[in-house]
Amino acid sequence: MSHLAFLRLTLVATALGLAVPVAASSQADPASLEVSVTGIKSAKGVIRLALCPPQTGFPDCKDKAVRTASLPIENGKAQVLLSGLAAGNYAVAIFHDANANSKLDTFVGIPKEGYGFSRNPPFRPRAPRWEEAVINVNGEARAEIRLRYVL
Repeated sequence: MSHLAFLRLTLVATALGLAVPVAASSQADPASLEVSVTGIKSAKGVIRLALCPPQTGFPDCKDKAVRTASLPIENGKAQVLLSGLAAGNYAVAIFHDANANSKLDTFVGIPKEGYGFSRNPPFRPRAPRWEEAVINVNGEARAEIRLRYVL
């Protein structure tokens, strides 16, 4: 069936309130992302993670995150496997919530706790832009994030 014919059939079925057929070629296998966090200075608290889809205000995607997680710290590292994701572009924002208060503590806008982003963009006096942290998750993907401590 051609793409145009499939589109017409889908539109007609939707208009009639019928079940919409799914083209076999449009079904993608779920993707997964394994995130490893290194450079953690202490075992106190947890690592907080947010997986941000495009156009959600990265790095502070809050309620729009596709996934969030609190990762235990073991031997100076933390890791998680995020499975069942739709293939696409994402960015990861993490921070070391050393006092477990569920927020990144700052002093005059400077993070007091460790933080990091996918693709480990270099330090700048601003948060990284989407383009600096975006990763393509298609099939099985990996991201190793090194924490950065400023204060």
